[in-house]
Amino acid sequence: MQAVVLVGGEGRRLRPLTETRPKPMVPLVDRPFVAHQIDHLVRHGIRDIVFSCGYRPDALERHFGDGSAHGVRLRYVVDPQPLGTAGAVANAAGLLGDGDVLVLNGDILTDLDLDDVVDAHRAAGGEASIVLTPVEDPSAYGLVRLDGARRVTEFLEKPSPQQLVPGEPFLINAGTYVLSPRAVALIPQGVPCSIEREIFPVLAERRALFGHPSDAYWRDIGTHASYLAANADVLDGAVRTDSPVAGGRYIAPGADLAADADVRASVVGRGARIGPGARVVGSVLGEEAVVGAGAVVDGSVLGDGTDVGEGARVAGLVVAGDGAQIEAGTVVEGPAVVEAGAPVGPGKGGNG
Repeated sequence: MQAVVLVGGEGRRLRPLTETRPKPMVPLVDRPFVAHQIDHLVRHGIRDIVFSCGYRPDALERHFGDGSAHGVRLRYVVDPQPLGTAGAVANAAGLLGDGDVLVLNGDILTDLDLDDVVDAHRAAGGEASIVLTPVEDPSAYGLVRLDGARRVTEFLEKPSPQQLVPGEPFLINAGTYVLSPRAVALIPQGVPCSIEREIFPVLAERRALFGHPSDAYWRDIGTHASYLAANADVLDGAVRTDSPVAGGRYIAPGADLAADADVRASVVGRGARIGPGARVVGSVLGEEAVVGAGAVVDGSVLGDGTDVGEGARVAGLVVAGDGAQIEAGTVVEGPAVVEAGAPVGPGKGGNG
């Protein structure tokens, strides 16, 4: 089985986190986000992976290389222009064999059972399968309807309340697909094309597209709030990952914690220092970060070298880079994002 991971988006909603790196390289707890997707594929025995790139592809190749350090064969294609979700798959077709291919959106965190997905696709005998996740309110998404055989019968973009059927399952696209060679061959080469809007409706019309509903953990990390929530879920063990913490804590070698510091459900980076009476809960501290005496860091992600002054209190804060200074006594209640090197204090972007 081969996998194509769509890692070409600019991640505009995540700026400034994505000003200098592609969205898949944004760190999630202890590793770049897309490394979690590689781990997920490896857990299911999928080791032949193609990254379909667009924005800042050099950052991905520089970090992952040929994939051997991660136990995979990793190759890259770069879109000459934004090609959309289907066009990006077609651009990778020259690296694909003659079997089914698994396609993953590069901004989805999930521990979905990929073996079940592939088995169900093959049992259905269709040309493509789309994983679906349930939501309480589909009005911000595209509702997908199935028949009794789980064939896709309808796509309903951002449905109004009048279009919903009481009691029906509200299923939306979960960003994981299985495509047969016939489905890949439908995609035009070298031109922008959306798999959701242009390819799937054609397959549905041919009764060749099947849905795979799943209650597995699922989160799109595309906004600051969802990015913070994804970090919290990894730390809490709500989603299976290979990160070295799940409801406990991980203290990297060289970190220095005061004897009475309270650190829970957090990752503390190499060389970080946490002062007397400080409290760190559900947070990620980068390398060489400093949390001063009596300071509180709650549900936050702090870049390398961030300095949280004595008595400061931050919650829901993302430091989008290195070297930010949270001045002593400052109170920040997020979600809030601070750029690299920025000072935060009274009158400088903090609250209090």
